[in-house]
Amino acid sequence: MGAEIAARADGRGVRASSLFQGRLAFKLRVNLFICLSAGIIFRGASSPIGREDAKKKEGPLMAVVQSGGVDIVYEILNSDGPGVPIFFIAGLNGMRASCMKQAVPFSKERPVVVHDHRGTGESGQPPGVYSVENMAADVVAIMDDVGIEKAHLVGTSTGGATIQVLCIDNPERVQSAAICCSWPKSDHFFIRQFEMRKLVLLNLGTEALTRLASTNLNDPKYFTDHYEEMLEKEEALIAKASSPQIAAERIDCIIAHDQMDRLDRIWVPVIVIGAKNDAVCPPYYSEQLAEAIPGAELKLYEDGGHFFYLVYDDAFNADIREFIARHE
Repeated sequence: MGAEIAARADGRGVRASSLFQGRLAFKLRVNLFICLSAGIIFRGASSPIGREDAKKKEGPLMAVVQSGGVDIVYEILNSDGPGVPIFFIAGLNGMRASCMKQAVPFSKERPVVVHDHRGTGESGQPPGVYSVENMAADVVAIMDDVGIEKAHLVGTSTGGATIQVLCIDNPERVQSAAICCSWPKSDHFFIRQFEMRKLVLLNLGTEALTRLASTNLNDPKYFTDHYEEMLEKEEALIAKASSPQIAAERIDCIIAHDQMDRLDRIWVPVIVIGAKNDAVCPPYYSEQLAEAIPGAELKLYEDGGHFFYLVYDDAFNADIREFIARHE
C-alpha cells in the first residue's frame, strides 16, 4: 500500500512502504497454513508469496487474523494503491461479497479492505461470541494485522452499528465514517421485526427467512423489476448461510445494540445516509443518529429501500467519494 497507510495517527511521520510490504508478506506466509487448514482458497495475489511475485498476478490479497479467538478472513484490494485505505463493512449477512459494488470501484483509487464478519462466510463460526462490540474489535484486529493506523470506514446496517462503536471507542483509528441505513438503538419496531425473523429462521429455516427478508430489504419496485436477479441472490445467500443457531445469535447481538447515550462522544467526521422508504431501518433512525453525533452530516435518498446503496450504487459511491475527499 501507499505510504499513507503507514501514516502515524498524529501525522508526524510515515513508515517506509517497503517495511509495510515486508510485514504484509510475512503475515500472508504465516496465514498460508492456517487458511489451507481451514479450507480457505487463495485467489490470485492472495497467495502468500513475495511482493514482486504478487505484483505479477492480479487479484486481492487475502489473509486471516485471530480476533478474540475467532478467525476473521479479510481481503485487501489494490494493496499497493495510494491514499488512506477504506473499509467497507457489510450488514447482517456479514459477507464481504455484498460490498463489491463499492469495493471494486474504490479499489481503482486506493486500498480497500473487506472481510467476512465473525459467524459468516469463511470466518470462524463458533457459538457464544457475538456482539457488535466484538465485531468492532475484529476491524481493529485487521488494522493491526496489516499495519493500518487510520482508515475511512463505510458500513451499512450492522456495519453502520459496528462503525458507531469504532468511532466511540477507537476514534484514533478512524479517518472518517459513513454510517448507512443503520440505527442507534434497538427500539420496539426494530426488536419486533428481528424477533420475528429469528422465529422464522428457527422454525421454518434459512430459505424461508431469506425469501421473506427480501421483501422488506429491497425497494418494492426494484424487487419486481429485477426479480430474476433477486432469485439468484437469494439462492447464493442460502447456499452460503451460517447455521440457523449461529445466525440467531447474530440476530440477538444486533437486537442488543444501543449506543444512543454514547453518540455525543464522537468527534471524527461522520456522514449518515439512509433512504426514506427503508422498511428495516426507517429514516427516523438516520435522523436520530445525525442529531446525536456532533457535526454529523445527513443525506436521505427518496427511495431505494434498505439496499439503496445497491440500487443507486453510482450515486452512493459519488457521495462517499466526495465526503472522504474532504476528510483525507
